[in-house]
Order: sequence, then structure tokens, then C-alpha cells
Amino acid sequence: MREIEVLGLNEPLEDQFKEEQRVIAFLLNEELIGIDIKNVTKISKRLDITPVPKTPEHILGVMNLRGNIVPVVNLKKMLGLPKADQSDQEFILIIDSVIGNIGLLIDQVVGAITIEEEEIQPAPINSIGIDSRFITGVIITREEYGNKNLLILLDIDKLFFKEEEEAA
Repeated sequence: MREIEVLGLNEPLEDQFKEEQRVIAFLLNEELIGIDIKNVTKISKRLDITPVPKTPEHILGVMNLRGNIVPVVNLKKMLGLPKADQSDQEFILIIDSVIGNIGLLIDQVVGAITIEEEEIQPAPINSIGIDSRFITGVIITREEYGNKNLLILLDIDKLFFKEEEEAA
């Protein structure tokens, strides 16, 4: 039986329908990190953060974002990465998580990157310095971003979870 040739299709259909994902890539201590673009609601310059007493060490405080109070997290502390000077952290990535909007203090925004699902590889255990349960996978990018071509994909749902769900 002959294959049917469709006008304008020179490559097999499987190649055209590859699963793609868009991520926002940013730098944290010179590590290239990515978060699914569906979770990101806004990227802003660092705003005034009001400290809140008796909060965990990684919570810097809250900020007012267009009338909404958003908690701001020092992602480096939360992930257990070595401290760097906080004055280097100029951007806040506002994400939509299972517990609501949260601001993540990051060093630098790299931009949006399109990745293919088949490029995602399992995270190497403890070789990156980030707990592997927070990582969905890693990708070796074609281009270097900030002298790095290893993109670490964070799982926002595992990073910020509802306490009731963990108890169940």
C-alpha cells in the first residue's frame, strides 16, 4: 500500500506534533532554573518588601502588588543554595501556586525558552545542590545562558504545597 502524500507535509506527522513546553528561565547563584510559563503571572523589579514577624527564615515578607498582598520567598534559602548578597537579587517572579500567588526573589531573568518533552532527563541526585524532589528534570540547552547550558526544571507544586494534602 502506498503512503498518502498530503500537500505541504514533507515530514512525518509524528515530528510535527511533538510535545513542547515553554518555561521562564532565570539565574539563581549562576544556576539556570526554569519554571513552567503557565505558573508565572508576572515578572517585576524588586519592590518594597515588608517583613512579617515569626515567619520561616526563607520568607522575606510581603509586598503589595496592585492591591494584593503577596508573600515573597528567598528561593535560594528555600532550596538550600549558598547565600549570595541579596542586593544582587533584583527581580521578583510572581507565580501562581496551589496556595496562591507567591513572589520568588531571583537574580536575573533569562527569558522564555521552548523545550520538547523528550529532551527532559531525570535530575542527577544531589549533584546540583537542589533537593531532587523539587526538580522535574534537567535539559541540556543548545545555547548557553549565563555560561550555563544545563536547565533545571523546578516543580512548583512540590515546592509550595498545601499542608493538609501532605498530612493525608
